[in-house]
Formats: sequence, structure tokens, C-alpha cells
Amino acid sequence: MDNHRYYGLDALRGGMMVLGIVLHGAVFYLAAPVPAMPIPTDRNNSYAFDLLFHFIHSFRMPAFFVLAGFFAALLVARRGLLGAASNRAARVLAPLLVAVLTVLPLSALLMIDFFLSVRFGTHDLLPDLRQLQTLGREMKAAGAPVGEIGLGHLWFLYYLCWFYLLLPLCRWLATQGRVAALASGALASPQGLLWLVAWTSVTLWPFRGGQVHEGFLMLRPHVPSLLYYGSFFVLGYALQSWPGTLQRLALQVPRLAALALPLFALSMFASHAEHLAAEVTPAIHACAVLSNALCTWVLVRLCIGCAMRWGDRASPWSLYLSQSSYWVFLAHLPILTLVAWWLQPHDLPAALKFSIGVGITTVACFLSYHYLVQNSWISVFLNGQRFQRNWPWRAAPAPLPA
Repeated sequence: MDNHRYYGLDALRGGMMVLGIVLHGAVFYLAAPVPAMPIPTDRNNSYAFDLLFHFIHSFRMPAFFVLAGFFAALLVARRGLLGAASNRAARVLAPLLVAVLTVLPLSALLMIDFFLSVRFGTHDLLPDLRQLQTLGREMKAAGAPVGEIGLGHLWFLYYLCWFYLLLPLCRWLATQGRVAALASGALASPQGLLWLVAWTSVTLWPFRGGQVHEGFLMLRPHVPSLLYYGSFFVLGYALQSWPGTLQRLALQVPRLAALALPLFALSMFASHAEHLAAEVTPAIHACAVLSNALCTWVLVRLCIGCAMRWGDRASPWSLYLSQSSYWVFLAHLPILTLVAWWLQPHDLPAALKFSIGVGITTVACFLSYHYLVQNSWISVFLNGQRFQRNWPWRAAPAPLPA
């Protein structure tokens, strides 16, 4: 049994969740939403936020699902399948159900208010029915899934529940030494990267521009999205059988960092070319799919490598991030959307609006966690335990792991 505490990966998992504040903050100020996201955005916008959004989106959830699979494997090794299933039902399914009844309706109302404010210039908390119907028809004509039940930012918890159903299969595959070795080697070796890119390209083929911006937000299971993100989860599970792979990724950080930005630029160019093409040929789509798959895997490897190289030690900061991130992610979207809606009528630079929104949301989420959540029943509900009310800069440095 692997009893090692992976501080770096735990902090990285928390960081990917908190990064959602930045990602969702950028959505309000996109200058050119892709065809798969036909949403109204603030009149004060900038292409800088398109780049920021696409950059974060290219690696954030793939990296998160790799880590989710890795920690699920640790949980199964320590508690068995039934114990792991019980734990995940309490820590993922139950919070999802509660958030669907509380956080989701408030987020949806404020998001509708923002869209109506952009489209009609109104600023009412309770939407006008005629305006809402008009907006719905326009967005449906543009290809938005109007009328379907959406889960907003809670979709990743919903997908985790589906992926946890794969745990018996994952555990069986992990016992097949050759299969686990191939999966682990693919995550660290240059040759394995080609296999990963090839498979991910297959799962990306159904998506326009080779970018996953559609389908996964809905309650109705979206098979291409399940297959795409589920592949990262299964590979993350296999990674736990070969922890030496993590150290190999840590050694590759300089090489991966040198590739990251050029590959992101290539993927953006290829996707943009497909979106602008009068006729999308298989060759154009293949270029977009391959470049996005390669960019994603290089960035996922880079994130894990950086976490192992510089974060794999106990520290008050990493522990606080991993403890608070669940609450911060669940609570952030209503606050962020409220601020964006409040700022929408004001003619201010997009960068200033974005900074105000992200700043207020971050402060509000962490203050609420620190003073209301971490030592309360909510922390028990989300994390299984209470935590001491210490800010990381006041806590004593944790000892290095043996």
C-alpha cells in the first residue's frame, strides 16, 4: 500500500479548482466566443481574455481528472472498492446534490441577468419574461442548448460520479502489469506521448475546432465528453501503480516548459482556422485535433512535473489550498457572476472589470471559508473533518516528509 502523502499533487488538484475563478471570470469578457459557446459577453472585452480562457481550459480539467484518477486509486488501495464508493458518495455525490439545489439556481439566475443586461441593457434581478424568450430564441438559433437542464460549474462533480463507476474496471486493469506499465510509460516517455496524443485525438474528433466547449455542461450524459475526460481519469488511476513516473515528469519540466507556449499558439491557430473555414475538410479538422491534443498533454505533464519538482513537501500554504479549494470552487460562481452583472452597465476597461470580479470573489470565498466553513459542519460535510482556523502565513512550517 502506498502511504506516501503527495503534497504537490494534492495542492495541484486544489489549484486547478481555484483556477476556476480566473477561467470563469474571463468568460464574461471574451471578445470572440467560439461557435460552440454562443453567449453574450460584456461590451468591454478583449482578445486577451480569449487567450487566457483557452489556455487555462486546454489543460485544467484534463489535469484535474488525471489527479482524480490517481487519488481514487490511492483510496481504493486503502479502503477497498466498497469503502472508496462510500467515501466518494459522501464527498462528491452528496455535495453535488446539495449544490444543485442551492448554488446552481442562484448562479443560473445571475447568469441570465448578466446575459439580459448585455443584450437589452436592462438591469433587473428578476428577468423580464419576454426578453428571456427573445434571448432564448436567439441563442438557440446560434446553436446553444436552450431548454436542456444544465449543471453549470458543477458538471465536473457529475462526471466524477460517472467515472467512479469505472473503479472495478480500473482496479482490474491496474493488476495487469503490462497494461499498467504501458499506461504509466505513456505518461512519461517521449514515445508514449505520441500514443497519448493519438488516442486523445480520437476522443477530440467529435468537437468543433478540436476544443471541448460543448455538451459536458448538460445533465444529459454527453458520450464524447465522457470518453474524452474519462480517458484522463483512467490514465491517472494507472499512474498510481508506477509512482516513479512522477519523478520522471519532474525532470522533464524545462523541456516541457519550452514546448508549452509554441504548442498553445499552434493549437489556437489551427482551431481558429477551422472556425473561419468556409468548408471544414478532414485535413483542417485533423490539424486542429492533433495540435490541441499535443498541447493538452504537454501542459498536463508540465503541471504534474512542476508540482512534483517544487511542491512535493508539506507546507502551510499547500495544505490550506488543498483544504479550502472545494468550498472555494463550489461558492465562487454566484459571487463572480453577481459582480460581473453589477459592473456590466459601467464603461470600464475589461481588465479592470475582470480584476475587480476575480479579486472580490477570491477574497469573499477565502474569508467565508476561513471564518465560516473550515471549523464547522460544512467542512465535515465536504472534507470529512474540521480544520484549525490558522492563516497559512501564521501557521508553523510543516516538517519535510521523511
